[in-house]
Amino acid sequence: MTIMLDDQARLATGAIHDSVAAYEPAAPMPVLVRRAAVRQGVQWTMGAIAAAAFVAMVAFVFAPSPHTDVTDTTTPVTVTSLPPTTIPATTVPDEPVLRVDPPPVPAASPSTTTTSTILAPDTTPPVLEITSPAPDSHFETQIVTFSGITEPGATVVAGGKFAADVGGEGRWTIDLVIFAGKNGAKFVATDEAGNETSASIAVWLDVAEEAPPPKEEEPPPPPTVEFSAFATYGSCSLDPPYDIYYGTAEPGSKVTITSEYGSGSVTAGADGKWEKKVVFASAPYEETFVVTVKDATGAKQHFEFIAYAP
Repeated sequence: MTIMLDDQARLATGAIHDSVAAYEPAAPMPVLVRRAAVRQGVQWTMGAIAAAAFVAMVAFVFAPSPHTDVTDTTTPVTVTSLPPTTIPATTVPDEPVLRVDPPPVPAASPSTTTTSTILAPDTTPPVLEITSPAPDSHFETQIVTFSGITEPGATVVAGGKFAADVGGEGRWTIDLVIFAGKNGAKFVATDEAGNETSASIAVWLDVAEEAPPPKEEEPPPPPTVEFSAFATYGSCSLDPPYDIYYGTAEPGSKVTITSEYGSGSVTAGADGKWEKKVVFASAPYEETFVVTVKDATGAKQHFEFIAYAP
């Protein structure tokens, strides 16, 4: 029994030695393969050591005791110790160690990345400044140009209904009509968020004192002499033809005689009487025309006149 176990241990150790010594890598092995070969060699070595320990234990158990008086009739067997076996170290070629890096983490796509920015609401009123005219300025014309500065993008309204022209830099202007005396103008600026700012200014329109209205003229007193008119001839054969008109009218008033071919005027005397000779130099012969006599009040009379050939 002792010989069989010893032989098995020796055979196992020799097989390990031969397999390791005979191994010559034909080509550089990858890192993982070399690591597997080393692990296998270690396993074989540990197995050989365990087998040798087991053989030694069995030999100790079955060895004859020196105190036992027993005749040993068994043919002695000579056990030859095996020379120590040295397992040569496997030489690993100097090869670069393969490094397996983890795959790179892909960068987040801009289309899938959402950035939320919460802006605080705009509650700041816009700037509103009146730069022209100066407060309490005096003018002599009714149209006055007002101008100032506000926030770019804001609107400016005067008097609640007149919009000013606002430029890109926030400068605004507007023409307003003022009236005599003190005038107050209020402007309101509204920004894009709906915030408002107001500003006011007072200006004056200086005008000359108005003249008192003219006194109403009293109507003329009723005439003391009634208007009347008369024609002396009504016709004439002289060259040039003429006629004499006379009558009464208000003393000092004017009496007018008119026709298509001649006219004249006269002033009534202090007694209200008047008389006037009128020549019709261009009157055609044998053709009747009308002569009108009228006083200052509009009262009038009409007469016919005809010229005959001399």
